[in-house]
Amino acid sequence: MNDGYIDFNHLYITYRRWLMVVAVGILQNEQEAEEIVQEFFIDLWQRQSYKNIPTSSREAMLNYLFVSIKNRCLNRMAKEDTRLKRLNRFLAMPLPVTSPDNKLENTELKNQLEDAIGQLPPRQSQVFQSAYLMDKSRKEIADEMNISEKTVKKQMQLALKALRNYLRNIH
Repeated sequence: MNDGYIDFNHLYITYRRWLMVVAVGILQNEQEAEEIVQEFFIDLWQRQSYKNIPTSSREAMLNYLFVSIKNRCLNRMAKEDTRLKRLNRFLAMPLPVTSPDNKLENTELKNQLEDAIGQLPPRQSQVFQSAYLMDKSRKEIADEMNISEKTVKKQMQLALKALRNYLRNIH
């Protein structure tokens, strides 16, 4: 420790492996855990926030590191859960019973979906594409579009309903 805060290099060398163990324990995925820990240290360095880590006791410092990694892991899990829910809702949309057997049918189906998205009002279309095609969270979409998360949720519901109806009517 120097000047009342911990040295970044010391922090990284001493606690990186321990934080990996914590992250793997939560995520059950070594690659994701490694990404989380790397992102954590990059953020610490870029924001110089390692200077704010409590150094009054080793226990306080470990608690800070543990809670930071735990929260990042939980956020990652919540984002993945949201992505899977969206994918499942999208897959539940009515599509032809027979699967497309050739490239022409696949192209036709893709064109029909693009037409359906094109029929949506601009805000619904933008929200749908951001959520389902660009895999953005409600918060990210709300921030980008300068609207509330409730509005994003409502626009996604309306878009899904309209797309279901459109696709149901063309088959």
